[in-house]
Amino acid sequence: MTDEDRGPQYPPLPPRTVVLPPAATIISSSARDRRNSPLRLIGVFGLVLAFVAAIALLGRPDLLDGREVIAGTPVAAEGQLAAPATRGSTPATPGAPAKPRAVFELQTNPLLADGIGLPQVTCQLPGMARDAEKLRAYYQAAIACLDEAWKPVLGQVNEPFTSPKLEIQAGRSLCGDAPPANEATAYYCSGGRVIFMPTDRLLSQAGLSQAAHLAVLAHEYGHHVQALSGILNAAYDKGEAFGKDSPEKLELTRRAELQANCFSGMFIASVAGRGSVSAKLARQAADSFRDTVADNSHGSVKHQVKWGRAGYDTNKTAACNTWLAPPTEVS
Repeated sequence: MTDEDRGPQYPPLPPRTVVLPPAATIISSSARDRRNSPLRLIGVFGLVLAFVAAIALLGRPDLLDGREVIAGTPVAAEGQLAAPATRGSTPATPGAPAKPRAVFELQTNPLLADGIGLPQVTCQLPGMARDAEKLRAYYQAAIACLDEAWKPVLGQVNEPFTSPKLEIQAGRSLCGDAPPANEATAYYCSGGRVIFMPTDRLLSQAGLSQAAHLAVLAHEYGHHVQALSGILNAAYDKGEAFGKDSPEKLELTRRAELQANCFSGMFIASVAGRGSVSAKLARQAADSFRDTVADNSHGSVKHQVKWGRAGYDTNKTAACNTWLAPPTEVS
């Protein structure tokens, strides 16, 4: 691949002055202790930075650290508080279809069953520009494409769907204060189902590289899919048994983030060569998985590429089941 094919190059941020190494972060909610929580709708941060006209998934490796979480409960498709569900839920009315519910399972989550893939989507995107409102229009159009791709898949397994909200400025949310710019370019909070794409941060890190913007947005949307399906809650519940920064908790973090990479690759494949996403642009977005940094909460570059390409090459959720992978494949 030539530099021309990769698009303009952008320098990474300077090293962060923190004790823990950089890594993408999710702060997940739990269904436990919801009665004692002053906030019932809380969230998940998925933090990413764009590097070299692509993505480097950076943040803090305390993805499953309950110290930074206020326990809550997920939101059902119609906006009502929903309880956890398992496979084969009994319909409330005999003969009526089961109500869509999140399933708090990891490797056995119905979303990850064999044979489930995203439909081909023709994605019509407006032109990109440095104007904040034009970027908002671009992201909103891309979210509509992501919705079109993921909604039927969640419906197929009877899990709830809601389109995420979009904010283009960093700000306080139900997840707490916004992470500083040197920790995250974009992030996701499941408290209000909001993807934050601060335009000043994104332009500073990625310029107008469509491959970078699409990869970042698709990764954050991948966390939205994890939140809707119940995967994030299940990961948090499992992580409560382990200490902060323990090897076990860091491994859970890597599995969640590598899965978001894989979901991102699936979406890129589903829109490749149609509408505004040319085959070349899709290849650039998929190749951006190489432009990451290795760390103990996001995994080696090799594995970040492996899982991103698994989604892109197969377009199957089963190929994104990081929870079944041996530890050596998520290191």
